[in-house]
Parts: sequence; C-alpha cells; structure tokens
Amino acid sequence: MRFIAILAFLSFIHTSVSAFTPHVANYQLSINGLKIAEEVRTLHQLEDGYFYTANANTSGLAAMIKDYSIAASSTFNINDQGVSSVAYQIMEQEDKKISKSYVIDINSQSKIVSSQLTKTQPKINTWKANKGNITDPLSIFLAIAFDLKKHPEQTIFSYQIADGSSVKTQEFQRFNNQTVNIQGENYVATKMARINHQGDNIQAYFLKEYQYLPVLIKQIKSGRNYLYEITNLKMPDIKGLQVTL
Repeated sequence: MRFIAILAFLSFIHTSVSAFTPHVANYQLSINGLKIAEEVRTLHQLEDGYFYTANANTSGLAAMIKDYSIAASSTFNINDQGVSSVAYQIMEQEDKKISKSYVIDINSQSKIVSSQLTKTQPKINTWKANKGNITDPLSIFLAIAFDLKKHPEQTIFSYQIADGSSVKTQEFQRFNNQTVNIQGENYVATKMARINHQGDNIQAYFLKEYQYLPVLIKQIKSGRNYLYEITNLKMPDIKGLQVTL
C-alpha cells in the first residue's frame, strides 16, 4: 500500500500575512478508477506564517484489505520569493502500527535541511540545498498556487523540495485555460505539468476563483493512473465561498 505515500504529495522577510485564506479541503484518491483513500487538508494561519496538515486514510474496499493512514504537517512562511518551509513531518501507519515516521527542519537562508531522531529515523542526516526557498512534499502545491497568483505571466517555475531523503529541484510548466472535469462538472483551470524529470508524469490543475488551490492531480507511476480529486472546499473567512465541487 505504499502508493498512498503520494498523498504526502507545504528570520524571514514577510510580504503578506494573508497570502492564503485558512481552509479545509477534502480530497479523494483513485488508482486506475478504483477509489482507495480519502484525505482532509487544513490550513491554519499563525502569527508569522502557516501550519498545514493532511490526514489520509484508506476507504471502501481498500480499507477492508489494509488499514493504512498518513498524517503529515508542514510549517511555512511567505517571503519575497514565495513559500519557504520551516519544518515537515510525516507518519505512516499500517493496522494502527507505525511503519514510517520522520521529521525534518528546513532553513532556506542557510541552505540546510536536517532530520530529527524518530523511531524509524535512527540517525541525524543533513542535506545541502541551493540558494533560494526550499519547500516540502506537502506545501509544494501551495507554493505553486502562490506563484500562479504572484506571477501571472510566468510559464516555467522551479522548486527545491526536501522530502526527508534528499533535496531535489523540480520544474513545472504553466498551461492556461485548460478544461478539467471534477465530480462530473467542467471547469476552466490552470494546468502545471512537471518537466525535465525522468520517470513519473505529474499534472496538477488549479482554479483561479478558489485562490489557485489544487483541485485535481494526475500522476502516471509504474503503469498505474493515479487521480487525486477535490470533493469539498470550505473557506469560512470568505463570504459565500463554501462549495462542493
């Protein structure tokens, strides 16, 4: 059931403490058309940044085969370059027993990522990064959302992503006015496709009217088609913006 790991697919200068609106988003993961998991992502605003959480569990027939869950969180700030992660952690459980748990601290200014000790991470590791912001597997799509709003004319975006095993640079290309079907309804979205990357093909779709939050993510991996689809979005701070997609 390692396929669910993709669910864990967010002294700084602050440009805006209200770059994102706190919200709760529900997603559903399907593989080759079979619904296998549900996830809830929640964004909290802090005094000097944001705290983003994701909790995923197997559902339907998949839950009958294996009780699998993932809990992840990301703390990040906004600076003049966009989203900059501060800390990231993830814990995976199989049948209520921890199968993976790791925590990393991220310092974009020092260009250093370091791990903390956990049960499944018995030693401290450090990784060097390049100059610029560093994101993580959870906050990356919020980093993209922020950049889509801030740079409406830009087409190629580059990100350093720290995942607890390395720090890798990934590039995404923007495609505007893409029709996407979500829960049986068509929407005009902005597509971001990962480029210059060997292996997995990832395409993510963002809706401008919902602050460019990710509403659909498609991935082809090891011959399987993964579909990560939003089912509900609640933004209580925006009047009238409480929708079921």
